[in-house]
Amino acid sequence: MSGFKIPSPEDLTKFYISGDYVKPSTDEVFSVHNPKDGTLVSDKVPVATAKDVDAAVKAAEAAFHGEWNGYTNAHRGQCLNKLADLLEDHLEDILKLDSLTSGNPVSIIPTREKTYIIDGLRYFAGWTDKQTGQYTPDDDGFIKLVRHEPIGVCAAVCPFNAPVATLFFKVGPALATGNTIVVKPSEKTPLGTLAIGPLFKLAGIPDGVVQILTGAGATGELLASHMRIRKISFTGSVATGKKIQIAAAKSNLKRVTLELGGKSPAVVFEDANLDNALTWTVNAIMARSGQVCVAASRVYVQNSIADKFIEEYSKRMKAAAEKMGDPADQETAYGPLVDKLAYERVQKMIERGKTEAKLVVGGETLGQTGYFIQPTVFVDPRPDAQILHEEIFGPVSVINTFETEEEVIERANDTEFGLMAGVFTRDITRALRVSAKLDSGVVGVNCVSVMNIAAPFGGKKQSGLGREFSSEVLRAYTEPKTVLIK
Repeated sequence: MSGFKIPSPEDLTKFYISGDYVKPSTDEVFSVHNPKDGTLVSDKVPVATAKDVDAAVKAAEAAFHGEWNGYTNAHRGQCLNKLADLLEDHLEDILKLDSLTSGNPVSIIPTREKTYIIDGLRYFAGWTDKQTGQYTPDDDGFIKLVRHEPIGVCAAVCPFNAPVATLFFKVGPALATGNTIVVKPSEKTPLGTLAIGPLFKLAGIPDGVVQILTGAGATGELLASHMRIRKISFTGSVATGKKIQIAAAKSNLKRVTLELGGKSPAVVFEDANLDNALTWTVNAIMARSGQVCVAASRVYVQNSIADKFIEEYSKRMKAAAEKMGDPADQETAYGPLVDKLAYERVQKMIERGKTEAKLVVGGETLGQTGYFIQPTVFVDPRPDAQILHEEIFGPVSVINTFETEEEVIERANDTEFGLMAGVFTRDITRALRVSAKLDSGVVGVNCVSVMNIAAPFGGKKQSGLGREFSSEVLRAYTEPKTVLIK
């Protein structure tokens, strides 16, 4: 037994700094609510000010130059694997705590969430002793050595839809490469992240290697502009990502990784396995009720199969409404939107969509309480329709039809986003040809809106900068140093 106990929401009133929960510098707090009915979960979540951020960074700097610096690569890997062992016992309860304010159904925790997070952490644990440098012979009189060194103090700003998973996909590579880090979860879903803190210490990770602060955008701004933080990784909206990049540039030119929004196209050709295409495209818009950056919110279907596809897609989206409900119920597959702000924003976009496209499914709210939106499908949007071009972040999809391959590639790429795309066809030559032409960081063939820890994940255009996952992300947390020996 680890001795770790899941705190209640009311107990989470402090920051986690230098291996312990510490009292905030001020009495400023914010509230979080349950989106299934709007009830208060906690009104005592602390807001980190400049003084708190300074304290966290100071602790992280001390740890970076202290005991952590002396750990061998193998030792760091052992710590990360021990952390994964601890999560095997405690992660489900931590994610249930987060569900209180995220609205993510607890039904997805035992398999999808838990396995995804723990496997990802073990993946990065495996990389700790496999990072190599470079040697170039002295043909010109100089031996050239290149080593990859940790950056130092990093920051992670995580989104509301998967705060704990995102934490570990940023902390994992940061610690695997020898850095220290300050983490800030979204102010909409801070509880699970705050609760995790003591597990780092139990895993043998020295005090100060991981700090956890809470607060809204102002706290994120303090991290992005802090002169002693050398790298920041952010997952969230394009608008906030731009602000972080500006703050990072204006302060100390800290390194920036941005994983931002998407308006992902799924292209279904007439030779596709129709049932497979339907399964993937519906799941890709309904996961977390559409509140994911990789949601396949634009579906392009070849004309010859359009009527059949739209009919079956509409049936499945209508059926999905029957699986919406209380996130705490194990029978619930889809929960509410995260808060009133998101709920009202999606409602407005749907209402405008009714004037810009044909509504075939949904379009209304669901239930008498909470922030539930019916699974919604539009077809034949105007070329300038808002729902076709802007990220909705709700269970709302737009179906378009097309005739030729050239036409659909042009239309699929007609966006400022470039995070995810999907191609459905039995023709492997076409699949390779189209996937090469789609302007997206990730393309699925006969699948969509899926990621794999062993392959880079990130976007083109305004969907972000840099990559998460795989060995690629390790370079984002290191700087190459060249040593020339005469």
